[in-house]
Amino acid sequence: MKTIHSLDVDGNSKSFATGSPMPFAITVTRLRKRTRESLPLSEIIPLWFALSSPLIGLVLGFLGAWFVTWLTS
Repeated sequence: MKTIHSLDVDGNSKSFATGSPMPFAITVTRLRKRTRESLPLSEIIPLWFALSSPLIGLVLGFLGAWFVTWLTS
């Protein structure tokens, strides 16, 4: 009778006979938990400025356009 060996989650070896419900090898790999690396403050400030500057410019542009139309009407 042939048996197929695989590893259990605990690392213990199991063998399945040909008549067992799972007659094929199962490889269990554990996923590493990805940790989020924080950025240093010297990189966060320029990143924040680069992302927020166009938005601030857009808001100021619309306010300026509204102000000019308000003055001329």
